[in-house]
Amino acid sequence: CGDWQTCGGDCAKAPEGPREEPEEWDVVVIGAGCVGSAIARELSRYNLKVALLEAADDVTQGATKGNSGIVHAGYDDKPGSVRAEHCWKGNQMFAQLDRELKFGYWKNGSMVLAFTGEEERILETLLLRGKDNGVTGLKILEREEILKMEPNVNPKVTKALYASEAGTVAPYEFAIALAENAIDN
Repeated sequence: CGDWQTCGGDCAKAPEGPREEPEEWDVVVIGAGCVGSAIARELSRYNLKVALLEAADDVTQGATKGNSGIVHAGYDDKPGSVRAEHCWKGNQMFAQLDRELKFGYWKNGSMVLAFTGEEERILETLLLRGKDNGVTGLKILEREEILKMEPNVNPKVTKALYASEAGTVAPYEFAIALAENAIDN
């Protein structure tokens, strides 16, 4: 039946006949990937008639399907840019979102590795960018610290920028949790 609120997932229990849909929608969100599903979830908290449209047969079948699932810390974004303004704030929202929706968020940190003096200077630039963007939990690690944390890293590594606040999600699970919560609201 496609009406989870009526049948609770058991479509055999759904009433016969078509669902009554509003003749007009207040908002139509096109695309049911991570972004579209997040927008639909947020809008569903208000007294609005929201439709989430997806061309494919399921959520996440567009760009989200190829998403790496990295929750970036925000050290790479040019200070003053729109991405710099929102990346760190977004990063900080994931733990609470996961507590609410249980999609599987892992705050596992990330490292940018350097193998040459030139790459080490790039790490310093990234560290300063991150600080300018308000990112916390950044530090430059020496070779010994890196190998202690990640023993399988190439032993020729010289330094790394460590971002303790970076994480990962399964994009498919994330988008499904957002879309289902939008429906529940």
